Amino acid sequence: MFSKMYYYFLYLRTYLIIKRKQLLNAVSLTRKNSYTPFVILSEPRSGSTLLHTYLNSHTQIKSYGEVLRENLEERPDRTIKDPLNKLAFKPHTPALKAIGLKLFYEYYEHPLYAESFKNVIDRKDIKIIHLIRRDPLKVYTSLKIAQKTNVWSTLKSADANRIQKIQIDCEDYTSFLKSYLKHQQLFSAMFTDHPLLEIAYEDLAKNPEQTLYTVQEFLGVKPKKLFSLLKKQNPDSLQSLVVNYDEAVKLTHELYLSKL
Repeated sequence: MFSKMYYYFLYLRTYLIIKRKQLLNAVSLTRKNSYTPFVILSEPRSGSTLLHTYLNSHTQIKSYGEVLRENLEERPDRTIKDPLNKLAFKPHTPALKAIGLKLFYEYYEHPLYAESFKNVIDRKDIKIIHLIRRDPLKVYTSLKIAQKTNVWSTLKSADANRIQKIQIDCEDYTSFLKSYLKHQQLFSAMFTDHPLLEIAYEDLAKNPEQTLYTVQEFLGVKPKKLFSLLKKQNPDSLQSLVVNYDEAVKLTHELYLSKL
């Protein structure tokens, strides 16, 4: 009972913080670009939504998440000129000290997002939070389960009946692994001229307080205790989720060793 009440308290608290920031921005007579711009850069299914929701529970941080994709889905027949600055890095109330959004690796070569990605590369003042996940098999498994269930994030506890075992296609997984390794190396090198912070999903999940403290210091805001209402979608072990787990692990090790 207590945990349920605490959950509702956190929900109300987060809701009020977000609404307060929206109100301040709406009624502000003076809007400026005096904030710290930032980007959460990652592979999908690496914890970017978790980090995004954590940051939005801070009173001085506004994360627009996947605003580029969302705008395109809402208005597929209209192209916004300079979407990065129109949708996210526009003037805001001085009460907001850090403004950001999410960029996935795949946007780099995507015709609809490539221009925005290039703008981020060109703007050396944008701080990059490079979020990685150390276990690519977990990334791949999470992606396949999300595609199968069409559930990409949830506020509810995982339903054991919804999570089904999957058979990994070794050829497809090998292709994914090669792309995954290539992207991590490419983007780590690409943003060396930017203020760059690399964090791991595993650290965010196991030790959120310390990891988020580091992120808040990086963004130049006063560190606070942050909250996320998201629930882990696939709490079961990989062994219980992947039918051919041993084969997939062997592939992972072989490809990683070949890159050394």
